[in-house]
Amino acid sequence: MTDRRTRVPVLFLVLTLLGCDRPDPADVGAPSFTVGGVGRPSVLVNPNANDHGTAKTIQEGIDMVASGGNVLVEPGTYVEAIVIDKGLTLEAIGGESGAVIVAPVGTVNAAIRVATPDAVAIRGLTVRYTGSRGIFGDGVVDITIERASVVAVNPPLGNSALISMINDAPTTGRTHLVVRESVLDGSVPFADSPTPAFPQLFGITLAGDVDARLEGNVIRRTGGACIFVRTRLDLGGETNADIVGNDLDECYPLGRAGSILVGPGAPLPSPRPPFTATGVVNVVGNTIRNSTGSCLASSAINYESFGGRIERNRVLGVVQSCAIASGRVVPAGIWVGSLRGLPPAGPITVRFNDIEGNAQAGLRVGPNMTTPIDATCNWWGSASGPSGAGPGSGDAVVVEAGGATPAFLPFAATPIAASPATGC
Repeated sequence: MTDRRTRVPVLFLVLTLLGCDRPDPADVGAPSFTVGGVGRPSVLVNPNANDHGTAKTIQEGIDMVASGGNVLVEPGTYVEAIVIDKGLTLEAIGGESGAVIVAPVGTVNAAIRVATPDAVAIRGLTVRYTGSRGIFGDGVVDITIERASVVAVNPPLGNSALISMINDAPTTGRTHLVVRESVLDGSVPFADSPTPAFPQLFGITLAGDVDARLEGNVIRRTGGACIFVRTRLDLGGETNADIVGNDLDECYPLGRAGSILVGPGAPLPSPRPPFTATGVVNVVGNTIRNSTGSCLASSAINYESFGGRIERNRVLGVVQSCAIASGRVVPAGIWVGSLRGLPPAGPITVRFNDIEGNAQAGLRVGPNMTTPIDATCNWWGSASGPSGAGPGSGDAVVVEAGGATPAFLPFAATPIAASPATGC
């Protein structure tokens, strides 16, 4: 039998080791990793939870997790708009048991807004929203979006985007973005004319001081370009992007600009500042179609600024005979140059592409492109090569007055974009 005199010192020792013998002098406790604590390295979100250790909403999970931690979300529909203000991984779990759907009520500025420069990863979520943006990077951010689905529901008239990363002056620092293996749907019905008006909804918009990789995504039914990479509003900054292996269709650009649009926004600022923007934008291995035959698709790739490679893309039947010129492009499967008095894009190469079934022109060179570009080893839809400036019957090579005829010999005698060969 233990003597009472023995038990009292032992109890005192235990309480001392637990820190219970005195208050915290700074009145600040260490981060709690116990059930219900704030600052935990991992938080589970379950809308049906009935205990204090599991968050019932995604925002609650974000608020509970430590910076750099994981918010793991079980299947369900979460009727909330989310703000991510710390570095973390937000990931859907449950696999085949159901989707994790973020579906805020009403019209929102952003269904998911990231407002931290720390690294954020968003994986496996489905976003269904009405409003300006599905996922929005606010200023300088570092975001990776993988295996996500972003769907606009009854998008409003006006300019909006499924994914938007805007890092414009006067911010300092660079935005980093990866969007990979995701499905984006703007829900814009077939449009063949800008009237009656319809939402100018872009798929992915990047702006300003950004380094981005957009890879393996499927983008459909947008009312603007499926992908838009632009300079800062002051025509300065550095913008770099790799647009690789994406599948684009049903892009209905309200302004007839292009399925992939690279260059400043419209209108240009007035008075116009000097154009000082730099950067490299590579457009490689994408498949671009216009399966509904919309007259609004005046180009598949509209490349107005920066330098880079346009290679191994499949530009298939994008430009219809009914397509017309706009203030920034004359109809062509691939347009390189500017009608707006900007400096020439470059250095740039247009090689190893399959350019087929595009009315009016397969490649058109703008009036400001006074140095010949390398456009060799493309398939023009005919073994005889391109028409227009070329000798054959395939899609035409057309040069606007003042522009330099590109080097297009040799050309490929068979489709080449998917081939690993580098010759033709």
